[in-house]
Formats: sequence, structure tokens, C-alpha cells
Amino acid sequence: MNTFRSQQRTAGALVLLVTVLLLTGASVAVLAQNKVSSTLDPAAGKGMLVAGELWDSYMPLNKGPFYSEATVDLLRVFRIGNFDRQWSSPTHMWPGGWNFGAFWNKNMEFTVWDPDATFNPATIGGVANPSYFAAAGANYAYLSYPNLSRSKTIPGVGNAQRDYARETKWVDAQKRHHVMYEAAHPTTVGVDVKYRIFQYSLNWNNMNDFILVELTFTNTGVVDMNADGVAEKTNHVIEGLAMSLHGEYMSAYSLNEGAGRGNAFFAQRAIGYMGDNDASGAPWAMHVAFPGESGPGLKDMGIFAGPQRYAADVWSAWTCLGAKDATGTDFPTRFGTPAVGTGAERGWYMTAGVGKGFSIGNGDPKDGFIGAMGAYFIDGGKSLDKTKFNLAANPNLFDAGSTAGDLRTFVLKSSGRTAPSGDLKSTNGFVVNPYEPSWTKGYTAANNFDGDGFLGVGPFKLEVNQSVTITFAIAGGYRLQGVANAIGAARWVYQNKIDADYNLPTALEYPAVPEIKVDNTLTKSIRVRWDNRAETGDFAGYKVYRAGLSEQVDWLATGMRGLDEYWRNMTPGPTPASLLKPINPNFTAQSFVAGRNGVPDGWGPYTLMAVIPAASKGTYADASAPGYNYSWEDKAVDVGFKYWYYVAAYTSTGRTMPGLVSFSNQTTTDFVETSNINRNGASGLWMNTYPFATLNTFFPKTSAGQKDIGAGFIVKSALANPADLVSGKTKVVVTPNPYKKKALFDNATLAYDHKVTFMNLPGRAKITILDVSGQVVDVIDFASTDPNNGSTFWDMFSKDGVEVASGLYIYVVEYDGGQQVGYFSILR
Repeated sequence: MNTFRSQQRTAGALVLLVTVLLLTGASVAVLAQNKVSSTLDPAAGKGMLVAGELWDSYMPLNKGPFYSEATVDLLRVFRIGNFDRQWSSPTHMWPGGWNFGAFWNKNMEFTVWDPDATFNPATIGGVANPSYFAAAGANYAYLSYPNLSRSKTIPGVGNAQRDYARETKWVDAQKRHHVMYEAAHPTTVGVDVKYRIFQYSLNWNNMNDFILVELTFTNTGVVDMNADGVAEKTNHVIEGLAMSLHGEYMSAYSLNEGAGRGNAFFAQRAIGYMGDNDASGAPWAMHVAFPGESGPGLKDMGIFAGPQRYAADVWSAWTCLGAKDATGTDFPTRFGTPAVGTGAERGWYMTAGVGKGFSIGNGDPKDGFIGAMGAYFIDGGKSLDKTKFNLAANPNLFDAGSTAGDLRTFVLKSSGRTAPSGDLKSTNGFVVNPYEPSWTKGYTAANNFDGDGFLGVGPFKLEVNQSVTITFAIAGGYRLQGVANAIGAARWVYQNKIDADYNLPTALEYPAVPEIKVDNTLTKSIRVRWDNRAETGDFAGYKVYRAGLSEQVDWLATGMRGLDEYWRNMTPGPTPASLLKPINPNFTAQSFVAGRNGVPDGWGPYTLMAVIPAASKGTYADASAPGYNYSWEDKAVDVGFKYWYYVAAYTSTGRTMPGLVSFSNQTTTDFVETSNINRNGASGLWMNTYPFATLNTFFPKTSAGQKDIGAGFIVKSALANPADLVSGKTKVVVTPNPYKKKALFDNATLAYDHKVTFMNLPGRAKITILDVSGQVVDVIDFASTDPNNGSTFWDMFSKDGVEVASGLYIYVVEYDGGQQVGYFSILR
């Protein structure tokens, strides 16, 4: 087409896009973010986890710096999400593949306390010590890694056994049941940190709604606080190690096709701690974040994307599961208490709060250390005012006579101990009403970019060569019950894993995830292909699911409500109401969100299209594509629209999770099936950008790359064989014909967007469009090597850039060995 005409239209589209962004309240900075031209992979070496429904990303200290640390000598933040302030990596996105997320970021910092006043001095050898914070003094420090770009180093840097990062991989590549990411590095205080992060794909009992973060701290005793490569101390004992997991809750951000961010603010950004008991009588003991009311008493909580009014009610949660030594035995704090607590004492020994009035994650290591173990003090953060800190031992737990701030003097009571009360969770103050009847203990708070919600553990004492492994669980879900179910499942896995790689008990074994491929045809249909790797054990059959952009999502009628249980449906059609989770009964803003529908995407919601019992699989046998054994054809599709398909393998017998304590899940099921991680052929691993980010630099250009990323599959035609066109076996088709004002695949919000599609084209063709007088209106040179793309659009502008009028038009398609002539009409 005419290049100048194309440029004119692109400029017009940009002006319109700016207008739309301003009208919706999105940041115009998104435009700048979409123009990032760097060809460096922002995810290289980091932990990218997209194998379950919670998508998140992890940057260990040795893979930094993240954007705020670019000019510092020492890196101290274990960054979770949003590495580059462009959200180029997933940042707590549930469900996986939805273009909305909950957090600006999450972080972990690891801090130490030492009673030695020379531990972390202001200067070393007369030179300023980069580990020193004046507000913290010499007794506190972060576990830090040198910023190698600033000529810093410490003992162990570059040692392949101690300093590495290994890309996320399937632990069981043939089955695709769970993934693992690994990294490790030394630190300035002499404690090596090892990261192992796990995620599951099984969609029963919310097993795919959490991520496990396992952190092993090993004290080498070699201290190099100024990061000059020379140790200041050896054989050094760590007197107190503490850490916190915290996050800046946004309620919602959205990502567009360039992976640029827009804000989706509306609801009160609410955070808190749930201390109510689960079915076993132990407290849930979890930090939560949720979209609250937009105003007191309005009861419109759960609106996750403000401008769009999507009543998605997506929640987030995290907790610590425990601490173990190298033999798997529980590792106590330096006081002799459990790291977390069990039974009725679960959560006693963790600290939960909000970084208001003191710094969690943005300040000095003293605040970070005190905040992470604040429950053990009289006031370690519950007043939200550091000027009111009281670092004496909490009398609920310790004998009198301690020296404030000196952990060596804290002596546990021999009897009569009650829950320590130095943190915010002890206050039972509910600033924001969650309107969840099951939540009455703990606290809630409003979060307005003025202090992260956090959960901390410690302090631990580490002798030289001693290790402690601390495991956290991070979850996403629908409403409180969704994240509670996920946390319950994470606890079960922590207690029942059979090896260090978090493999599940053999009794829970289930079929492998089928490898699938989606193809266009020459008859305006989709063919879904899959292999037979799942046909072992008690394999019972296959199920084919579909989501499509031609449909809409009513958030109250379906939306996120069906994501936990829709797979139980065995009758083709929409998810039955009996499998939908209930809307919050206190929600009264139905009229406010009415008609604010969304569109399906790779996350769903999925409709069951076919159930194929093992006895009937031969009916679908198809070996026409190498590597695939079966196919199913979907003839009910609309040309030009995106669709997502996946094939699940289901079992003939049930499974059990003995001892599972959940909010609403059961310990047994009569069958299980594989999840949607193979949608449109996706690998289940991160492929450098989001599957919806079609305009992003890293979005794959090939059909194989788009398959691996699980991109939406557009209904076109397959590439035609020229010989079949010559023989008349295949005909070129124009659709819609006639074109009436707007086609289904046109963008209804863009006035200039209207097009017809030429289908069943060969690899090379010349299309000439003429009016009835024989004048050439436009010429299209078509070329494709993609077997799934034998189609091209015509935008109904002439070669001179003029929008064509209603009328009858002639087309001539020339190709190797022949041509076809046809007609189509345009009705404005």
C-alpha cells in the first residue's frame, strides 16, 4: 500500500489513542513506555513464574539492580515484580494472562542486628562505609550484594557454587506439573542466600493459585561490609537475622498491548492481617490485600478496575510457612520460640503491620529489623510511630529485666506465655470494613502509597556454617475464601512434599499436560491438535475448552467466580451456576457495575466445548501434523477474532489431600484434570513479554513463538496450495460480503477501523481491487510463509488515501499458475 497514506493513518491513530488515554484517566506516560527500544531481555536470569494462575516475577539481589538501585553501591532489595518501572515483568497478576495486576511491587529485605558497636561502622579504613546508615547506627545492617557496575565486590562473587541464577524450568518437563527457579549469592554480612521458588499447574483445590518462596541463609562468618573484596571479620556469628515480605498495593493497574501501564484506581486500597481460626482451630495468620469500598458505607467493594467498573473482587495474600534447619527440623528464633507457631499459636511469632510512621522497605536497616520482629517488643510498630517504639521485651512472652533493644537479654517465661503484642496485628483494629463475615480478628488499614503492608519473621541466630531455610507462600484468588483456600493448599504442600524439589506425594500423581497446537483451515474453522502423552495411569479422556474475544464477561454473572471450579463441569456448554463461587452477599452496587462487561482472554472464562472419553478418542485420531495424534474442529468461530483453546486430560479415579485444612475446599475429589497452561500451545514458561502484549518489542514475530507464549489465535484462513487454487479445489473468499457499516472484527471504538478480509490466499499473491468502471482502486501485494496465515485485510481506503464509497467492487487475485476473479459489495 501507499507508504504516505499508511503514515497519515498511523498519526491519526496516535492522536486518538492520546485522547482515549486522557478520557479514561490513564497515564500518558504509557505512550513513552511503549516506545522502549532496548533489545535486552529484562527477564534474563530472573525468576519468572507463569505456570499457574498467579503470575509474578522475582529478582534476587545478584540479578539487580532494579530501577531505584541503579546508582547505589550495594543492592539490598529482593525485588518481586516491576523491575524496571515499566511493568515488563508480571507483578502479582491473578488470574494468569489477565492484563490487570494488584501491586506496584513487592519486596523482601533481609536485616541483621549485632550488639558489637564496631559491626557496621560509619567508616572503614578512613573511607565511608556504604553499608552504614546514620539513622540506624553501627548495630544494624542489610544483607547486601555489591553493585558490580560500581566496582564493588565481596568474597564469593563469581563463585559458580555460591553466586548464580538459573532460569525457571519445569521440574518434570514431560508432565508440566510444577516449575522451579533457583538463584544464590553471598552478602556483605557473610550470610549466603539461596532462593528456590516453586509453582504448580494443578487446578484442584487452588493448587495453582500460590507460589512458594524458599530462602536458605547460611552463615559463612566472613564479613565485608564496605564491599572492597577484603573481609573485615571472619568466624562471625549472626546474633539476629530478620526479614519481611511487603508490598505497595495499588488495587489495580492495567497493561495495554505494548505492555505499557495505566492506572485503574477506584476502590479503597485495603490491606490487613487475618487472625481468625481455620477449621483446625489454628489462626489463618496471613497478610491480605483487597479492593475495599470507594467510600464509607457504599458497599461497592471488590471493584478491581475502577474506570471499567469490573467487579472482579480479586484478593492477594501471603504468609510464612515455617523455618527449618538442614535436616528438616524446625528452626527456632534466637529466643527459642517457633518461627511461626503451630495450632492455636500459629502466627504468634510472626510480625504483621503497615510501614506508616517508620520505614519498611524504603529506609534504614534498624527500622527494617525492628519492623520485621516487632511483635517481640512492647511497641515494635503497633503505634505506627517510630518515636513511640519501645524495644523492651514484650511482657506477654518474656520475663522482666531485659535491656531494651538487646536481644541477648530477652528470656522466655517458663509458663503463662500469651501472644506477644508489639505489632499491629495485636490491636484488632479494623479501619476498613472488608464486609467478609469470616474475618473478625487481626487488623485492616487503608494503603495510599504511604506505607507497605508487611509480614515479618525472626530473629534467628546463626553460628558459623549454620543454615536456616524459611519458606513463604504468596497467593491470589477470588474473594477472601479464594486466597485462604490457596494458603491452605500451600501449607499442605509444605507439610507433605516428598523431596527438596517439592514433588508431591505419588498418590496425587495425575496425567501429563497434553502438548497442543491450533491451526486455521480453509473453511473458516479452527482445528485443535494434541498429542497422547497424557495416556498413562488412570487417564480417562480429554476435554476441549475455549474462550473467545467475540464474547463478553459479565463480572457478576461469571467472571472470576468460576475459575476455581469450572473444570468440574462434564457437560459441554457454559459453567453451571452450581460451580460458581458466591458474590459477596454484602455487595450492593449491582446497578453501578451493570453493563460494564469485559472480554475473555487467555485467563478465561473458558467454555467446555467437547468431552472425549478414552473409548471415543479414536474418532478424533489425526496424524496429519507431525507430533500430534488427535484433532477437534471448531466450526462456530468468527473470522478476525481471537480465540484461546486448551485440551485437558482427566482421570477416571479421584485423589485425596489427607489433612488439608481449607476455607471451603474438600480433601477428596472424584477426578482431577490438567489445567489451561497449554492454552493455544503455550509452554507454561515466560517468553519475554505477556501473551496479550502484541505491540511489545519482545512479542514473538513467528507463529512458533506465538504458540509458545500462548498468544490469542486469530481466525484467518490457512495458507492455500496454489495448485488447489488452479484446479478450483480451493476458492479465494472475501468476508464479510457484503460489508455492512461495521464488521464483527472491526474496532467499534475507532471510526476509521473497517475492513474486509481476503482468505484462502497462497504464499504469494497480488490482489487488485477495481470499481465497476474498471479503475484500479488499490493493489495489495501479499506474502506469507506462515501456514496459518493465508489472509489479509483491506481497510477500504484507495491507493490515494481516500475512503471508498458504497458500491460493487471487483477483485483479481493473481498467483503462481493462475488467477481468480470475484466481487464484493460495501454498504455504508
